[in-house]
This record gives sequence, C-alpha cells and structure tokens, in this order.
Amino acid sequence: MTGRIALAAVLVLAVLGLTPPAAAAARSACTWRMQPLPAPAGTTQHLVEATDHSGGYAGRAYFPATGWRILYWKDGRVIDYGASGQGADRVVGQNRAGTIAGTSLKGLYGEHVVSFRIRSGQREMLPALPGAETTSRAAGIADNGDVYGNALLWRGTGFVPVVVRWPHDRPGVVEQVQGVPDGMALIDVDGDGTLLVGARTTYPWPYLWRDGQVTRLPEAPDTQHGYALVIAGGLVGGSLRLGSDPNRPAYWDRDGVPHVLPQGAQVTQLNRNGLLVTSLTGTPFQVWRYGTSLGQLDGAESVTTVGDDDSVGGSTRGQNSLPAAAVWRCGS
Repeated sequence: MTGRIALAAVLVLAVLGLTPPAAAAARSACTWRMQPLPAPAGTTQHLVEATDHSGGYAGRAYFPATGWRILYWKDGRVIDYGASGQGADRVVGQNRAGTIAGTSLKGLYGEHVVSFRIRSGQREMLPALPGAETTSRAAGIADNGDVYGNALLWRGTGFVPVVVRWPHDRPGVVEQVQGVPDGMALIDVDGDGTLLVGARTTYPWPYLWRDGQVTRLPEAPDTQHGYALVIAGGLVGGSLRLGSDPNRPAYWDRDGVPHVLPQGAQVTQLNRNGLLVTSLTGTPFQVWRYGTSLGQLDGAESVTTVGDDDSVGGSTRGQNSLPAAAVWRCGS
C-alpha cells in the first residue's frame, strides 16, 4: 500500500468512526486474572449481576431449600439479603451508594413480575403502575436512587410498553416517564439518570432520554441495522452492521459518534473509562480500551458489569458445572 493510499484509508476510517486494523490489533500488556467470590454455605450456583463501583458486587445465589436469594459481596464479606418470597429474585442494577434494584419473576416465562429496591439493608417492594399490575419490571437504577423500568399497558388492540420510574424520595410512588413515546422500552440506565431506550423490534435503534427529550443516536455510513445494550458515563455500547459485513461490536462516544471494532459481534458491557467487553458466540469475551485490544477473559461464562476501577464481574463455571460468581482484573 502506497503512502497516499494508506493515508486515504486512514481518513476514510476516521470519517466512519472505525478503528484502523493496526491500532485495533495493538495489544497492551495485560493478563486478566480471575478472582472467584466466596460461595455461601448451601448454595449450588451464584453470579455477579451489578457493582457499586467501589469494590462491591451485587448478585444472586440459588439455595435448594429457599430458591434464589440476593447477595452483596463487599469488603471480604458476603451479605445475604434473603428472598422476596414473590418469585425468583434477580438483580437488575446497583448504584454508587450501594442501593440495589431487582425483580422477582413468577410463571414459566417470568411473565408475572414484582420489582424491589434494597437500600441501607432494607428491602422495599415497588408498586406496579396501575393497569400493569403483573408487568411493571425494574431494569436499572440511577445514582440518586431512582429506579427505572418498563410496564405493559393495554391500548385498545394490544399491549404497549411504557417506561416508568420509582422516585427515590417518594416511597410508594410509580410514574410514567414523560417524554418517552409509548412503544419504546428502557434498555439501560446511566448513573446521571440518562435513559437508553429503543422500540421493541428485532434491532431496536438506540435513543437517549435526557431532561424530558428523546434523541436518536447517529448512524455510521452504510449502516444496515444496529442496536445498543449498555450505557455508562455517556458512552453507549452495542452492535452495528455496515454494508455486507457481519454485525460488529460498536460504541457511541460522548459526542454521539459511532465507532466499530473489528472483532466480535457486540459490546456486552462497558464502563465510563472506555473499557469495553465484547462477545461472539463460541469465543472468549474480549476486552478493549476504546479501539485498543486488551486481551480476553479466560474462564468467563457470563459478563454482567464493569466497574469504574476496570474490574469485570460475571460468572465462571463452578466445580458442579453451574455458574459461580467471579471478578476479573488486569494483572499486569
């Protein structure tokens, strides 16, 4: 490749927001070391689902006698918050104050949902939106303690999703979030309360809700479709398909510019420092700092959260072949 052609290629990649292959292949010296988290006595499986971004992790564990229970790993201890008694409990988010948002699912497909919040060690059951008594489902939590989620309301000919909020300072209150059109669903919640939302389609194009306004994220040239899964510190992670290429991991920076990575299928998790975890079925999870590859997470079966300290939480395969909670950190 001549110098002019090489320069032209770099300029094209810059316009598209793509990562040049040479830069993407550059590996920083990093070995990701797995730290198994302690298993409470009597549990058969457990996993991390969220972090407080200061060394604590929230998740759940299964006990044959009592079912799923909410756990909080913090400062070398395991705090057991027990079960709601309303169904199979799970964590959907945790904020920097340590407050946990979760759901309890009943039914063969989890179609009956009850939501809850745990703050200062106390569990608070969250009321359902009127008309959505079995479908008001928490999906995330902001740093101020507001819990956000989705509900299904009957609108004449069918059920329509709406986005709801349980305010932190008004216990017992649930309200529809104004400015999010009916038919859009909540995908994820940023710490400052920005909402990542999208229509309920196969490839829901991502929008951001801030201060009562919904804004569509920009497309890269030749975009066929795309979707987003996570938001953190103004960065959005998901997947884009450009032209005839397969789906690739993608993130939108704080200016809304899309960037595509050369390997994998989607950004599964990220943090506000630009640490991205990408996934592709049948291959190990890959770690990136924006466009620079930082290796892979050996032994990871699931990745559910990335902390501000760049720790990665999820699960590995336990000795009984069931999920076991673990955290990965860069060891060099």
